[in-house]
Amino acid sequence: MIKRISIVGCGWLGLPLAQSLLQQGFHILGSRRQLAELDELHHLGIEAYQLELNPKIDSNNIAALLDCDLLIINIPPRRKTNTAEFHIAQIQHLLDAAERYQVKRVLFISSTSVYGAQQGLVDESAPRQPETNSGIALKQIEDDLLNRQAFQASVLRFSGLVGGQRKPGRFLSGKTVSGASSPVNIIHRDDCIALISRLIQRDQWGECFNACCDQHPSKQAFYNLAAQQLGVAPPQFDEQGGSNKVISNHKIKSSLNYQFQFPDPMAWLQANKKEAE
Repeated sequence: MIKRISIVGCGWLGLPLAQSLLQQGFHILGSRRQLAELDELHHLGIEAYQLELNPKIDSNNIAALLDCDLLIINIPPRRKTNTAEFHIAQIQHLLDAAERYQVKRVLFISSTSVYGAQQGLVDESAPRQPETNSGIALKQIEDDLLNRQAFQASVLRFSGLVGGQRKPGRFLSGKTVSGASSPVNIIHRDDCIALISRLIQRDQWGECFNACCDQHPSKQAFYNLAAQQLGVAPPQFDEQGGSNKVISNHKIKSSLNYQFQFPDPMAWLQANKKEAE
């Protein structure tokens, strides 16, 4: 039975996730990279510890942080500074420690970037052919995690993340962008949190899941409306280099009996626009 959950990475997603799980009655442990950042977590009722992966573990108490029934790893590669090899080593050291301290369940937050530039409908049976450093790192971490016998593990692959301070109108503002008619694959933070909660409630492990909105508007329609909503310059689009990649969420919806809170990105933008008026 899951009672104690440790979240490595209490940032944009991890912090509101921790707050949601606290409200559901779980005991939450969490990490930040600097000791000075722990007070915020303590004030929220989170048992907080310092953890930096350099790539080896630098922590004020790794044994206490890993005294949990479930470890959620939510630390994406730092695109500007980390090589794929560095991020792989970071997570390997953390997984080695999880084995030493006999953690029984691990949930790894990954990305649909592991599929690379595949075209058409992409579900969990599709081959992973990453092209970016972060995608390459995530694929190898997924393989390492799922091949370990010491714990049960699942992987959640999120598409483009929006919500909170991640406002898509800023993503491409003023830029020249290819593929005007390409479909958008995104997911709202509230759905990310709800999906993680549902997976924990069902105690469902040993699987990989894609997580993405039901609807996939064109890049031009979505980002023009997002820019208009914020009052910033819209992107300039052309049809060159387009993609028809659509991430399927069928497996996670059927396996977890889940209906998305924000299934339509355009409807979400329209609702935000009305709230601002």
